[in-house]
Amino acid sequence: MKNKLLTLGLIWLTTVGLAQKTVYLDECFQMAMSHHALMVQKSLAAEKSDLQMSNYEKELYPSLSLQAKATYQSESISLPIEIPMIEIPELSKDQYKVTLDVYQPIYRGGIYQKQKMLESQQQILDQLNVDKTVYQVKSDVKSLFIAVVLLDEQTQVIKSYQNRLQAKCDELKAQVDEGAALATALDRLRVEMIKSDQQLEEIQIQRKAYLSNLQLLTGADFSGEIVLTVKSPEIDGTKQKRLEYDFMTATQQKLELSKKLIDAQKLPRLSAFAQGGYGRPGLNYLTNDFAGYWIVGVQFNWKIINWNQFNNQKKMNDILISSVEADKVNFERNVELALSRMRADIEKWNALLLRDPQLISLRKSVAENAGHELNQGIITTSAWVDELQQLTQAEIDMKIHEIQLINSKLDYLNIQGKL
Repeated sequence: MKNKLLTLGLIWLTTVGLAQKTVYLDECFQMAMSHHALMVQKSLAAEKSDLQMSNYEKELYPSLSLQAKATYQSESISLPIEIPMIEIPELSKDQYKVTLDVYQPIYRGGIYQKQKMLESQQQILDQLNVDKTVYQVKSDVKSLFIAVVLLDEQTQVIKSYQNRLQAKCDELKAQVDEGAALATALDRLRVEMIKSDQQLEEIQIQRKAYLSNLQLLTGADFSGEIVLTVKSPEIDGTKQKRLEYDFMTATQQKLELSKKLIDAQKLPRLSAFAQGGYGRPGLNYLTNDFAGYWIVGVQFNWKIINWNQFNNQKKMNDILISSVEADKVNFERNVELALSRMRADIEKWNALLLRDPQLISLRKSVAENAGHELNQGIITTSAWVDELQQLTQAEIDMKIHEIQLINSKLDYLNIQGKL
């Protein structure tokens, strides 16, 4: 008989274990970040950057352009002399020209290299912008996860409260059947049982709503029996730069690279060109016939005076760099203030948890004595229920303090950028 009971017990435990699904906070973080709609922007940003790099490279290739032009003018070239016995041809006022031009850059002051560096930095900024936006979803996931864990802890305490009520109901029912107690005392306990059932129903509705929102953020299936588990994390005083800080630093680096591009734009440029054409007139303006022609050469271009526009652009970049630096200092100050507040919260929860076991022990002793006094008719049912509720509230408070301590540590890590 014992072997049969043992077998049935093992089968029941195995079934319960299989039915329950344990979910950890780190798993939800990973699922939420991979499920975030903005993650596709990282690949799109990389693709855009590759296309821009390709365009910059193609600026080094020869360019071909085809032009066609037909004009009619009020006057054409003519010689203001007359030579006897010689007829000097007069150019037509309608002229036609078709040209194929080839342009090949030779030296551009290193603009291509600076453009590539600037585009690479822009890609880093795009990636960081997505990362810092997606990282913020961790805070939402953490809040929902902790809320569910807190509701589950409250559920366990309320069920323990119901077990105590039920045990006392059984005792009173026996006394009522024997005529040793009034039925109203038993009804008072039954009222408390109904109230606690209502509390559990309210908790389950809230839990379902939180899990539904958590499912939207993570894309996970939270149907069935779900047990959320969170461990108390370890925290330390080491600093880790947040993604927002990295983004501001990368912005400054981009502005510095932009200054180098401005310097490159100030340098002279050298290029080669070739032109082949057909038209009337050709290169010989003294003939009125259609003719083909070609021209090859090199071109030097240097913008010597630009009225200090380049320097002004660099000065504007310096102003922006200084502005971002001020933002970084302010950001670090706000982070340190937030960490200080979290350290105070952690210290508070630890202090409360040191006294919670002692408080619960005293409440439990008072409630047990009140139970004996109720059995002896010294106190009323309401007085015993009040003491039991005080014990239950103390147990709930301890669970809240434990979860709040974990939550404050997670907030601390989140502020550090380590969540």
